[in-house]
Amino acid sequence: MTGRSEVPSDPVRRRLLDELWNTDHRYYELARQHVRAAAQRPGEYDFLRERLPASGDILEVGCGEGSNMEVLAAPGRRFVGCDLSALALRLATDSSPVGGTNRFVRGEGEALPFPDATFCAVMGISLLEHLPHPETAIAEMARVLAPGGTLLLLSPQYGGPLGASPCRQGGGPGRFLRRFLRAHLPRRGSEMGWERVAPTVLEGAAYDGDRDAVIEPELTGLVRYLSHLGLELEVVTSGLEWATWLDYPGSLPQQLARAICERLGRLGLAPYRHFGPVVAVAARRPPVKP
Repeated sequence: MTGRSEVPSDPVRRRLLDELWNTDHRYYELARQHVRAAAQRPGEYDFLRERLPASGDILEVGCGEGSNMEVLAAPGRRFVGCDLSALALRLATDSSPVGGTNRFVRGEGEALPFPDATFCAVMGISLLEHLPHPETAIAEMARVLAPGGTLLLLSPQYGGPLGASPCRQGGGPGRFLRRFLRAHLPRRGSEMGWERVAPTVLEGAAYDGDRDAVIEPELTGLVRYLSHLGLELEVVTSGLEWATWLDYPGSLPQQLARAICERLGRLGLAPYRHFGPVVAVAARRPPVKP
């Protein structure tokens, strides 16, 4: 875990930056509204609050307008927000408390502008689905994590058997069956194997939530890759403790499959316990042995 990664060029991300992330104030206002509402409900933000260190330097990769740092603030926590968008960083800076300890840095997730072992915690919230090269970015997050530090990742599970991103076009029952069977088979290698999608916001669709997704995160592949990086998994959940796919629209057969799989998952049965609507992982970089 030494040395910064080379940043692979990606024309889709360049278009998203030019046409959405660097220009659309509404995009960040919707994100702020979503975060503030979610932080009031039991579930994902409780997962984060309980696992962030009480004090120290904490990096958020893909910090956007800074709302996550706002709702997770606590005395002693010093946040550093990193984002590719100059507009996002300006909004985050403007909304950050005057005289506070938060600071913001422009940078790409695949080549973080920080030395090795800098932060006691690194978090990526609603980030993974926007990464064209997620393995590279996750390896970078692990690189800048100090020994004994915690990595927190939280995103929608669009790549699991029961899900699909708003950008997914087609597939239906065939996609469910293929992913369902894959979840029951042994998987080798360290690659996550997530599926790319084309962001529909670049095709003229009105933005109303994750229409800028470029990939579909999936929990099992992420767990395997984090283990490959040498991180110790502390908590792995698909969010069935606080979330359900039944809140999402779907056909009657789709909702029936969701209800059955979620029931099995809540009983703790593999692989169904990883079929929920969330990718949520807390992993630790092992401390240095004396």
